[in-house]
Amino acid sequence: MNLQPLVLALLEGGPLYGYLIAQRARKKAGLKWEEGTLYPLLHKMERGGLVRSEWREAPGERRRKYYALTRSGHAALAGARTDWREQVKAVSRILLGGRHADAR
Repeated sequence: MNLQPLVLALLEGGPLYGYLIAQRARKKAGLKWEEGTLYPLLHKMERGGLVRSEWREAPGERRRKYYALTRSGHAALAGARTDWREQVKAVSRILLGGRHADAR
């Protein structure tokens, strides 16, 4: 499963740190992402210009690295959503025998 579009979508609402990204993925979709999966992906996305990061520290808490979408990240998310809609239509045509071909 390509997790990149899911991370982009989770970041659409605003900056999050890694643990919170994983927690939201679990809560919204039942996905269980390990650190060894999520953090390398976040670093790759940062190198690719899809996200940017900054360290933040709140009083009484440890420093956390927050990730946020860049313009390129927003564009990539829009493209991923378009691709997903097309995939759903194609699969629906096959699995449902032409019914619900315009599934959204």
